[in-house]
Amino acid sequence: MIEAGDHLIAGVSGGADSMCLLLVLLQLREVFGHQVSVVHVEHGIRGEDAKRDAEFVRSFCERRSIKCHICHRNVPEYARMYGMSEEEAGRVVRYEAFREEKKKYPGQNVKIAVAHHLQDHAETMLFHLVRGTGIRGMAAIAPVCGDVIRPLLHTGREEIEAYLASAGQDYCVDATNDLDRYSRNKIRHQVLPALYAVNSHAAEHMYQTARQLQEVGDYLEKQAAAAQEACCRFTADAVCIEKELFFRLDPVIQSQMLHRILGILAGSRKDLTREHVHRIRELFDKQNGRQVKLPYKMEAVRVYSGVEIHSNKNVKNADNGTADDRDHLEKQFSFRIIEDISEHMSQISKKKYTKCFDYDKIKHGFCVRSRRPGDYLVIDVSGSRQKLKKYLVNEKVPAKERERLLLLADGAHIMWVVGYRISSYYKVDEHTRKILEVTFCGGREDERTDSCNDFRGRGKCKDYGDCRTDQ
Repeated sequence: MIEAGDHLIAGVSGGADSMCLLLVLLQLREVFGHQVSVVHVEHGIRGEDAKRDAEFVRSFCERRSIKCHICHRNVPEYARMYGMSEEEAGRVVRYEAFREEKKKYPGQNVKIAVAHHLQDHAETMLFHLVRGTGIRGMAAIAPVCGDVIRPLLHTGREEIEAYLASAGQDYCVDATNDLDRYSRNKIRHQVLPALYAVNSHAAEHMYQTARQLQEVGDYLEKQAAAAQEACCRFTADAVCIEKELFFRLDPVIQSQMLHRILGILAGSRKDLTREHVHRIRELFDKQNGRQVKLPYKMEAVRVYSGVEIHSNKNVKNADNGTADDRDHLEKQFSFRIIEDISEHMSQISKKKYTKCFDYDKIKHGFCVRSRRPGDYLVIDVSGSRQKLKKYLVNEKVPAKERERLLLLADGAHIMWVVGYRISSYYKVDEHTRKILEVTFCGGREDERTDSCNDFRGRGKCKDYGDCRTDQ
């Protein structure tokens, strides 16, 4: 969770949990040498009580020379504007505030520390269960999720309060935590006590089960990624799933892969349910031309070879498109540079949607776009050029699909026809000094190739030394 030199932004409400978190992080500075700053978000709900809490946090930080940023947000208004509950709106605005604060520390390894504890985890697990969820939802809250860390997640509320008492540290009490009009409060006050009556270690056991489910979910995600690579073909705004290859998959991998694909096309897995996955699976047995409407303005269509799922994007040319179009393309790819590769030539990726290029041969810089007149690629080691149009004709790529293909381009030179081949000119060989690795992954930052499992975007990995995700 914490490494030497990290900058930790602690979300501190002033309550027992967040004050415990802050004290622990301050103590651990002697161990890890990290920096700590604080963000307090006032939600615009509790009037004078909220102002009192903000002043409590500000005063605590001032006495200890800790940088503290107090953010004022109107959560009720935000909830009405975006049609969500105040609970959900509060969570959204808090993380928006954390991200804004993070931007103030460019070049630093910044992590966001929040104070979820063991009972919070149990509440989330139960909340997901009764609302309807899958393995990922039952895994509840992750101890580490990207740049967010939760050091107290395995710690119970009684232990937190005992720690504060031993430290002589007071804290604020939020009266809204006693209101059962919030769903989580009902679980906290009515459901969890009944479970503790059955087994006093119920929350600990739920936490252990959730971690096992997290491991299962991670495994299924890897299998779904492999299945996707084997039986799917991506274009700029759609994916085609080959029926014959799809039916060779185990049903659980079929469902996992479909859910994964929907998330890639939509840019989020929120509100994508097992019912949507089921309707797509049924489509494989329907007549050609049958359609299914999906969230995020997506639709699935039965075609001769299988099923095509179309997103709400239709990017004709990324250079002339809107900012949203360009952002959509950028989020579908991850990039990293690998140096000192002499000992790792055997690990160069052979995956369909991860390709490696000789970085020093890139002349004009690279971008992701659709095709243009004059595009070409090199098709053999002798340097023979071929017009992109001729290549696509030779590969029997349907005319309709050609307009939707994603291309990684260095000027007019096509480095990679995504889902097909790369230009021979950019291939890695014994003379390569630096590699550009490009992965089509739908914008999921945690999806990397198996060649470097320890890479997490921090600038170092054990296999390749220095590497980074920026272009």
